[in-house]
Amino acid sequence: MALAAVLAILTLLPYAYAHLASPPGRVFMGFFFLGDDANTYLAKMREGWDGQWLWTNRYTTESSPPVYFFVYWLALGKLAAILHLPLLGMFHLARVAGAFLLLYAAWVFIEHFIEEPRARRFAIVFLAFGLGLGWVLQLAGKPVLFGAQTDTLDWRMPELSAFYSVLALPHFAWAAAFQALGAVLTLKAAERGSLKLGLLGGLAWLGEASIHPQMPILVGAAVVVALVYRRVSLRGYAAAGLALALVAPYIAYSYFAFLGNPEVTRWSSQWRNNLAPDLVSLGMALLPQLLLAAFAVPTMLRRRSRGDVFLLAWLLLLAAILWLPNPAGNLRRRFFDGVYLPLVVMAAQGLYGTILPRLRGPIRRLLPFSYAAFAVIGSAFLLFGPLLVAASPQYSIPAGDYQALLWLDTQPSGVVVSSSRLGLMIPAYTSDTVYVGQYSETYNWADKSRQVDALLHGQGDIAAFARQEGARYVVWSAADTSEEPPASLGTPAFRAPGVYVFRT
Repeated sequence: MALAAVLAILTLLPYAYAHLASPPGRVFMGFFFLGDDANTYLAKMREGWDGQWLWTNRYTTESSPPVYFFVYWLALGKLAAILHLPLLGMFHLARVAGAFLLLYAAWVFIEHFIEEPRARRFAIVFLAFGLGLGWVLQLAGKPVLFGAQTDTLDWRMPELSAFYSVLALPHFAWAAAFQALGAVLTLKAAERGSLKLGLLGGLAWLGEASIHPQMPILVGAAVVVALVYRRVSLRGYAAAGLALALVAPYIAYSYFAFLGNPEVTRWSSQWRNNLAPDLVSLGMALLPQLLLAAFAVPTMLRRRSRGDVFLLAWLLLLAAILWLPNPAGNLRRRFFDGVYLPLVVMAAQGLYGTILPRLRGPIRRLLPFSYAAFAVIGSAFLLFGPLLVAASPQYSIPAGDYQALLWLDTQPSGVVVSSSRLGLMIPAYTSDTVYVGQYSETYNWADKSRQVDALLHGQGDIAAFARQEGARYVVWSAADTSEEPPASLGTPAFRAPGVYVFRT
């Protein structure tokens, strides 16, 4: 818990600094990492705040039937409404709470698979602060290697490390925590024949499924492999079956809603970066963990305990999902959640079970600390990098635009025509639906962005276009155009420095 407190405080510093360092006339919007996605999560929280349990896509005007997706975010929005907290405050509170939940769950996971106390301590520190070597590729200019463009995956994919999960988006930390608890509780339930532990494991899997319903399929399958290879009692199988059966209905619902609903399928087809990554980039992103974990594999293959089988099955099944033909399609990358959990356990076993027993003298005492410190370099870049760019305009908006968002929140909801830039934030701060806003959740986002940009630059009648689309409001911001608003829009219903909001 002390380590979690350090992690929580460190990852809060860039946001607090950016809030205090906002340039005059601009407002920091609360995000450094994956801001496109983060605003959509605020929008989902807003739906929960508005009393919804079913998610409706407010980033597009096309038909989008409500579905039981993003339950985690809807629940956070409801909690924010109950506690009378601003949604952005709730977002960061969940992020901080995620540090504590994740490190608690990770410690439970580590204790289950590692017996050596020193190895446990190394594993939890390595997990909390370690990152990959993507920064090496960044310094090298992300070269093309073996015919593939390399990338700094550990700086772009929070699910690859606990540190980035806590720093960027809370649901990654919560998801990894739930799957760590679900795996350990299900394995213990099977070993002890405890239906009570099976029930608790099932609740943990439901928590995971409320965020990423695909992950219980992968990790649950690894549990099944471990229990089939190293058998338990019939009561143990019943307890494990109870844990996995509790989450099965929601997984089935998610599958049919995802693949059987044309609107949802069309929305998900616009996701970016969901195919399998190239091996060089992935290897560099996980290299510190992989190097040590490789030393554990021979022992694990000889011993083949239930825990060994589970950890290896997790990684092998993940590899099969990533690179073999399968129905996952463009969901492949979304199976990386918490991959650092098995890797860190194996890394600690490799270091303390294979490497250190062969060493003598000071190097034996210094190697764990030195190795963990080296793995922190990437995390330091992520932590201190935002401090250098906190005043950059890409992380803030003009104060007038922010005032327009607050005004829209007080008005009857409807469809809003605005730039894609503002459209990204409008559903996060109001109950409105936007014509264009986010690259994946807005159908035909690129075409619509160009269309609205042309209208904002006087190429067409934006007032007539808004009426045609059934819009209630048009937002005209100086940050999006050098033109004055056309007379066809009439008298603005709201104005602030650099921005006008018109009713159509």
